[in-house]
Amino acid sequence: MNYLEHYYRLCHSRKELNRSKSDPYYYELHHITPKSFGGSDTLKNLVLLTAREHYIAHLLLYVHFKQEGGERLRKMAFALVSMSSGTNITGRITSSRQYAWIREAARDAVLGRTVEDTTNYKKPKTKKHREAIRLARLAAPPRSRGTRARMRASALNREDSHFGNNKKAQCPACNKVGQANAMRRWHFDNCKLTEEVKNAKLA
Repeated sequence: MNYLEHYYRLCHSRKELNRSKSDPYYYELHHITPKSFGGSDTLKNLVLLTAREHYIAHLLLYVHFKQEGGERLRKMAFALVSMSSGTNITGRITSSRQYAWIREAARDAVLGRTVEDTTNYKKPKTKKHREAIRLARLAAPPRSRGTRARMRASALNREDSHFGNNKKAQCPACNKVGQANAMRRWHFDNCKLTEEVKNAKLA
């Protein structure tokens, strides 16, 4: 079966319906060419799908790339698992076959991926990358007063809120002092002196 052909048929047939967010139905916005594959946010690449159609679309993509393997399989597996877990979409898995697909996708989502692949904070950003981040922040619309108030209230209720950065923490090995959240996240497990102490004890 050509799963990719069925996928495009689904997307293009629904696009011809000229659906609108103002319609009295629940739709989800879907990128025909996934953003992780370089798909754009243009109208040509966007289609409104029902929740069921959206789920089927990602299922078709996953099954197709499962036959091919590689990095695209991992990306589509991750997308499918993300859609299949979470409080807002509980109940989409309705059969043992779907459950098997999701469990396999969860495995495929991390195939060939190591911890080092996710440590972007250790990689120096290029000048072009830094400029892109700066421009994206400048282009972001300002948050309303109500939004800022809700964010502040939510942050105050979280133990790991950015307000925690006002608290200081000290490394017991090298005595470095820094913001509590940042120290917990980046320093404590990576402190060189901590490793030296561990190695000395082993010796």
